[in-house]
Amino acid sequence: MPVRRVRTPLLARLRFLAYALRLLAPRLAILAALTIAGGLTLLARGSAQEVAALDFVAACYQVYTQLFFEHVSGLPDDWVLRLMYFTVPIAGAFIVAEGLLKVGLSLFDFNNHQTAWIRIMAQTYRDHIILIGLGHVGFRVLEELLERSHPVIVVEARGDGPFVEEARARGVPLMIGDARRESLLRDLGLDHAKCLVACTDDDLVNLEVGLDARQINPNIRLVMRFFDQNMARKLGKAFSVDSIFSTSALSAPLFAAAALDERIHGAYRLGDTLMATLELEITPTSPLVGKNATEIRALLDAPVVGVRRGKEPPTHRFRREEPRHAGESIIVHVAVDEIAAVKARARG
Repeated sequence: MPVRRVRTPLLARLRFLAYALRLLAPRLAILAALTIAGGLTLLARGSAQEVAALDFVAACYQVYTQLFFEHVSGLPDDWVLRLMYFTVPIAGAFIVAEGLLKVGLSLFDFNNHQTAWIRIMAQTYRDHIILIGLGHVGFRVLEELLERSHPVIVVEARGDGPFVEEARARGVPLMIGDARRESLLRDLGLDHAKCLVACTDDDLVNLEVGLDARQINPNIRLVMRFFDQNMARKLGKAFSVDSIFSTSALSAPLFAAAALDERIHGAYRLGDTLMATLELEITPTSPLVGKNATEIRALLDAPVVGVRRGKEPPTHRFRREEPRHAGESIIVHVAVDEIAAVKARARG
């Protein structure tokens, strides 16, 4: 599967630029005040010869050039102006250097920078998905969502988590922090999010985050991970969780089905029935040769959901009216208890 990177919205970049300019605003205001005050002082105390060709803008420009040690006129006779000509460049250099240093530290301080950036990204997102927990399960969820181009914001409790750097390398907005903090959830744009997926390895954390999210946004879809299957079922009903899953309950059907047949691709429980996707090879003597998907379904009493051509990977993209040939494989959706009967009908 190719690695998919997240594209940064142009609006988020513009807002981040505005954020950086806001950090500089106090210093810029001081420089502007210094320039204006210097221009007025020059007009008020300069000799007639020194200010003869100067209007207010030109006087301010002379002071402005001094901020960067670029004098456009000679040293005046007035002692106040002389003092100003010596001190303005030093004051300007100090203000500029201090402002750039502070802004630089703010932007390059990873935690502050990341927090501000994620807040800005969240403001530009609508109907996004908030993923809580970036362990093995969380990272697989993230990969699936990115593959389908869904906007995702991730929260992980540990900055040294095994998948943190991988997620950041893909451009995913990722915040390190405790998702149980209501302020953090609001910073992630929970008010206008589509869904929250809580899949940490702590059931209580998942539950608390889910309840907080429901309180902030009553319309958000909640998907929660629980280890205890019975507890998951009870909590799902009690707290109106849209989808609540036990990882053991999800994996158990696949393990059981795989133990029964080596050609199982996937399995899940539908009510009391264990369902599976089964791969069947079409042999030269099989009655499936020359039949299309509709005819195969009627013969096997099982829908065809995919095909494999030779050594190619299986795919669900195929023409249903196209006849199948010997050497190919079909993938059918079938109850595990009916696998033996379906195989028998496929052999003829």
